[in-house]
Amino acid sequence: MKVILLVCVWILSAVSVVVKFQPEVPLTSDLLIVRTATTITLSKPLCVFTNGTMVDVFGVQANVSPLPEKIGSVIRSYQQTEGGATGPYRAANFTIPICTSLPFMASTDPARIQAEIDKYLFRVGNDVQCLNEVNNPPENCNAPLKANATYRFKYAVRNKSTNVIETETNWSEPISLLRVFEPTGLNASPGGRTGGMVVITTILSILLFLLLCAFAIILTYKFWGTKELATLEQQPVPRSYTTHVRNQDYSESIYSKASKPHPPQPTDQQRYQSTIAPAQASE
Repeated sequence: MKVILLVCVWILSAVSVVVKFQPEVPLTSDLLIVRTATTITLSKPLCVFTNGTMVDVFGVQANVSPLPEKIGSVIRSYQQTEGGATGPYRAANFTIPICTSLPFMASTDPARIQAEIDKYLFRVGNDVQCLNEVNNPPENCNAPLKANATYRFKYAVRNKSTNVIETETNWSEPISLLRVFEPTGLNASPGGRTGGMVVITTILSILLFLLLCAFAIILTYKFWGTKELATLEQQPVPRSYTTHVRNQDYSESIYSKASKPHPPQPTDQQRYQSTIAPAQASE
């Protein structure tokens, strides 16, 4: 009975349908993080599968040889394949996307925006928690991808009752992660420049700094000097006007006349006699 069941499973796996579709990264420049050092964002298979409800995501390192064209009935986990280094592993699954154009709902809510993105995109390698379950590893483990590695991916739909893959896509083209450099392998020299060039650049930088400082001092001096000059021009200047000029000669003449003694004035009797005497002489 077990032999018959295994034969049936083998036959079902052998007749699984392969659709002409390859997973790929989004062909847009608006998404700047479609590839990182440990994750790859893939476009979901829209209007690809006509049966089933869940889509499995399989990954494998591109240098695995030979690469099976079909997944088959034996499905291994991330831990069993050492992150896809020895064969395909099942990373995750998601609901088959609706094959209709849904209206876009504009929103500024981050959760709602992420939900809209998840309708069309899936990120492989963004689950770190599954690596901590060593004793009981999960069937699906979307753990971070190996650094500096190249991966290929496949979508597949399983029969829920028999757990057998019925429809699957072709393997994707090799997709490389962003390269990560070890700190010890980085070139410490500034752009491959020689020591003399570095010294010259440093000296020129210092001279430029001093020139800018001198320019700032000149501007400050001119500004404050102009301000002080304007303040001095605005201050009132005291002025004097000569209204009387003293004539020294005239003053001395008046003083000398005033200081001379006056001649004695004749008395009334003398005036009278001086008046009568000429009158008698005339008679």
